Amino acid sequence: MIQYYKKVLFFKVKESWFSYQFKWKNFFSLNVFFHIKDKINKKIWGVKENTFTIELDLEQSIDILQANFSKQIRQQIKIAENEGTICYFHTDIDQFVSFFNDFAFKKDTYTTSKEKIIDMGNSIKLSFATNGGQVLAAHSYIIDEEIGIVRHFHSATKRLDEQYDRNLIGRANKYLTVKDILYFKEIGFKIFDFGGYAKDTEDESLKGINNYKLLFGGKVVNCIDYYSYSYWLLKKIAKIFGVAGKL
Repeated sequence: MIQYYKKVLFFKVKESWFSYQFKWKNFFSLNVFFHIKDKINKKIWGVKENTFTIELDLEQSIDILQANFSKQIRQQIKIAENEGTICYFHTDIDQFVSFFNDFAFKKDTYTTSKEKIIDMGNSIKLSFATNGGQVLAAHSYIIDEEIGIVRHFHSATKRLDEQYDRNLIGRANKYLTVKDILYFKEIGFKIFDFGGYAKDTEDESLKGINNYKLLFGGKVVNCIDYYSYSYWLLKKIAKIFGVAGKL
């Protein structure tokens, strides 16, 4: 199980992933259990929500995994290799936060911080794609070694920076995803989770993200989340005041 705390507005929220372990204090505190993978045969003291994500089975052979990548992905990773794009994992939190926040500011979305990444401890891994010494894309993943699942958490690129070739960046980002998938398979993980799927959305941007994630051969699956009553109420209040995205 992955567990960490984050600050939301003036509150401290406990987030847990992939397993459910109820304690009576959870009834009164702000906590949420995301994407529960184990079967629960008892009453849940909270609010259940069904969501969706895309999962890729890493227990398939490498040949099958690669064969299930779309033709576009296979072509572009070959080009990225020939262009000299390099992908690697690193623990440079400062570099990751700076790169991600630059992207987030340009996109007008939520940022992260060094403190948030550090608080997640060994449950997070950072990867980068570079070309000519310049970082073009960066990803973060939350990992549960016990269950064998890795979930895409952050993603940022240089595509909003006009001085860079957007095609080069797009190929680097796809190549980084493929290299990350193969890395986690090699070290024994069972499931690669692409970090959500906006089912039945009418938003064209979200449709594009959905379609992009499906290029790597994964399948849409149902997820179950459980919110404590107090956290669920906070989410409702936050929505009224227009800050629900932070929750």
